[in-house]
Amino acid sequence: MHAFTRGVLVGARGLNRAAIAAVGVVTLVLVGVVVLQVVFRYVLELPLVWSDEAARHLLVWLAFLGGGVAIAQGLHPRIELIDAFCGPAVRRTITIVVSLLVLVFLVILLVVSADVAKTYHGYLSLGLGIPQSIPRAALPVGACLMAINVLAKLLEAVVSPSRAEESITR
Repeated sequence: MHAFTRGVLVGARGLNRAAIAAVGVVTLVLVGVVVLQVVFRYVLELPLVWSDEAARHLLVWLAFLGGGVAIAQGLHPRIELIDAFCGPAVRRTITIVVSLLVLVFLVILLVVSADVAKTYHGYLSLGLGIPQSIPRAALPVGACLMAINVLAKLLEAVVSPSRAEESITR
């Protein structure tokens, strides 16, 4: 295996471990915010101004970080019927072409969403008082994590087809 490929795979594994930890933390914070929101609104009848906004932003972060982890673990849906009728060479070619198309899309998403996040940096959210770039940063961060994982899967498929089915989260 080439040094570049090995470096991408090792980097992807490290990023995925960090992303899994971040998903856990974001989930715990999201649950805490929603519980606070319910208690304050329905039990104490003193609704919190910031809780709806915080929950919404946390959910966006959770979705994009989770999307990156899902790619690493091969959890995104795919049409397996095609695989059943194709030989290994055709499956490998389809995997490479689809991975390249997804990678192009993710790079475009990364560039556009980074520009959007940068544009909104000067605007503060009403409930939390944080820059609007923080919730919008979930898109480029998630796109970057997804792109790294797609690249790692692509390199595995090209360099060592027998290992291409293994997860890069190990």
